[in-house]
Amino acid sequence: MMSEKTSALLAKAGFIPLPAWLGLSTLAGLLAVGYDPIASHVSVMTLEDNLSHTLANIAALAVGLSLLVFGTAVWAISGRVFSAGAACWMIFGVAMISNGIWPMGTPMHGFYVIGIFNILAPALSLLDVQSAELRSKLYAVTVFVSLAGVTYLWLLLTGFEPEGYSGLFQRFFGSINLVWPLLFAYYHPRLGSEIDK
Repeated sequence: MMSEKTSALLAKAGFIPLPAWLGLSTLAGLLAVGYDPIASHVSVMTLEDNLSHTLANIAALAVGLSLLVFGTAVWAISGRVFSAGAACWMIFGVAMISNGIWPMGTPMHGFYVIGIFNILAPALSLLDVQSAELRSKLYAVTVFVSLAGVTYLWLLLTGFEPEGYSGLFQRFFGSINLVWPLLFAYYHPRLGSEIDK
């Protein structure tokens, strides 16, 4: 079983996804010729063979790898034989890694849309965490992040996402989802969270 110190250290990976994704994808967008970050998803940059493509790939890989580590930490901290929330973060991590390997337009980009599990990750992780103090701190943000994830999916599936703003919406709702690991990484050590035996 992983020590509390090790799991707390691994949980710090939750600080990486949001700034890595926003920072690197924004820089990639600024360097891309003819790219509109308001209208176009980050993945559009993977269609060109240039520095922007490389930066977009690095952003996806950094997010994916850090989510794998973060999911491992959530699993250990939960103290459960199987943590569904941790598994969802790890599945999302695999999807992001595939975004960094395969270009947009191929089924392997996003690994056949398996990243959709990110919607369940915050709520299921909160159920798995046994620290009452940590659960209390993360409750409101979990509700907000979960509802935002479902809202974004609904907008995409119904076609109600405003035309010409898909890039902005992706960054906005994607950032909301990645706030959860960041806040978990922030609160966990400060609360002296312990696994209930």
